[in-house]
Amino acid sequence: MSTKPESEVSEGLPFKTLRFLPKNGQEKKNSAILVLQEWWGINEQIKIHAQRIADNTNTLTVVPDLYKGKLGLSQEEASHLMTNLDWKHALVELESLVDSLNKENREKIGSIGFCMGGAMSLALASHLKPKKPLSAAVTCYGIPSPTICDLSVIAVTTPVQGHFGKEDNMTGFSDLNAANSLERQLEEGIERFDEPGKEIAIYRYDGQGHAFLNDEEWALKMRKELGFVGGDNDEIKSLAWKRIYEFFNKYL
Repeated sequence: MSTKPESEVSEGLPFKTLRFLPKNGQEKKNSAILVLQEWWGINEQIKIHAQRIADNTNTLTVVPDLYKGKLGLSQEEASHLMTNLDWKHALVELESLVDSLNKENREKIGSIGFCMGGAMSLALASHLKPKKPLSAAVTCYGIPSPTICDLSVIAVTTPVQGHFGKEDNMTGFSDLNAANSLERQLEEGIERFDEPGKEIAIYRYDGQGHAFLNDEEWALKMRKELGFVGGDNDEIKSLAWKRIYEFFNKYL
């Protein structure tokens, strides 16, 4: 059964966006959260994540179609799409989405991404500072290349939360060493700029590999095919989601 967005919006934007509202009708009108896709593209899993976040934060969630209609159904296809994405151009396009939401009087904008989208969430926070910093940025197992952005500047203006599996084998992108390096860079940036800085919370989860928050049938099948460990511990998943909801509820 497909997860249906409240609406699709593309007018004035470089891509189609899917919008999800909290099912209880208690939407905070001054906020929005961008939910950024895994390397597969806009599939059922990212829609489930977006609806879940909307329901638990009472906030509009917006999923931009960074691949513009394309969808990876195999590792090879997804790798091709991610490799050929112009990240710096995508950041400019995401900035236009933030501007559009600001024009709707949504002053507090957060971002969260998974896998590729996690890296994009951090990159967007770096791209937007300090002119119009995100109110909160979350990455779930994804860190951008230093050729794309400067991670050290983010926490000067934007609170950051990260979620990583200790058994993640995506070296340099989301493995434990990469998570530790991210935390150091964020902390060193605050020290370098001699600023009070914002909250930095990087969490590591025992026994978990890449994409451990996924729970949709096809996404679970692909985790297995790719050899990712963990992902079956409901207690760990619930803890990670609780931290995500509390983070957004605190800052948005």
